[in-house]
Amino acid sequence: NFAKEATPVTILEHIKNSHLIFDGAMGTMLQKSGMKVGEIPDMLSLKNPELLQSIHKAYVEAGCDCVTTNTFGANRHKIPDTSIADLITAAVNNAKAANPKYVALDVGPIGQLLSPLGTLSFKEAYDIFKEQVVAGEKAGADVIIFETFSDLMELKIGILAAKENTSLPVFATMSYQENGRTFVGTD
Repeated sequence: NFAKEATPVTILEHIKNSHLIFDGAMGTMLQKSGMKVGEIPDMLSLKNPELLQSIHKAYVEAGCDCVTTNTFGANRHKIPDTSIADLITAAVNNAKAANPKYVALDVGPIGQLLSPLGTLSFKEAYDIFKEQVVAGEKAGADVIIFETFSDLMELKIGILAAKENTSLPVFATMSYQENGRTFVGTD
């Protein structure tokens, strides 16, 4: 007799019937673990995978369903001269090592303002996000989470890149100030 393996429930099926519990702040945990001031947190996915795996494991043991990868700033604007695909693959693998139900590719703002407020063009932003989300899907992430955006247009570009280049579901969050607006004025 061969036992039939249960079909895994997708993250979208999961949220139809149940709450989805995410992990906590990766940066805070890295600081508590001795990350040095000025160190690039995302690079620890390659330099210290055991640390990342232990943090993910602690969150899974605490009851979270979905762990977010250590990739909030993993883009070629913030980390030039690094293979973003390799960095994201390592981060997804570190998250998977904790055996969570789901792994979310964490994508943060690029770190430069879009034109006309800044110098980042639509195409440059799209290409940066495309590189991240394609790498995340190839590495086996279950969902993409765009988090703590303040520019609605930048977030829209990220979502467009995800929808046009992956089959992954997308979650998105923005950060608002006390006045009910983001840093760049979105209400």
